[in-house]
Amino acid sequence: MDKPSENPMTKLISLFAFLATTATLVACGSAIPHSPMLDSEPGAGAVLTRAPRTLRLYFEDLPDVDRSALRLVGPNGEHQLRGMHTMAADDLMIEILDPLTPGDYTVEWTTVIANDPTVYTGKFDFTVQERP
Repeated sequence: MDKPSENPMTKLISLFAFLATTATLVACGSAIPHSPMLDSEPGAGAVLTRAPRTLRLYFEDLPDVDRSALRLVGPNGEHQLRGMHTMAADDLMIEILDPLTPGDYTVEWTTVIANDPTVYTGKFDFTVQERP
């Protein structure tokens, strides 16, 4: 009688299990949502000693301003923003109307990029510290 490791059926089952696992990992990897946002000002995770007056997000391609939204939430709630526009070919920029106090902030964004009908969303955080 063959040893279990030498049995052709055992080898076939092992090969099938390996292929099924690989296919599952590839499928899961491709299901991870893609974010077209490349960078931002302030940057994700930034710790600032001076509060920003604007938000600027950089994307892979031209965002559609009419189908985009930015929201800034801080320790005292949502902040008023005004005048979303593009400054360069592939960005969104907006003015922060009310002053930011020290604390943690979250920028939430939604946009459509160029001719891609997909609605992309994302968020990032930054912190404003008290000046020394």
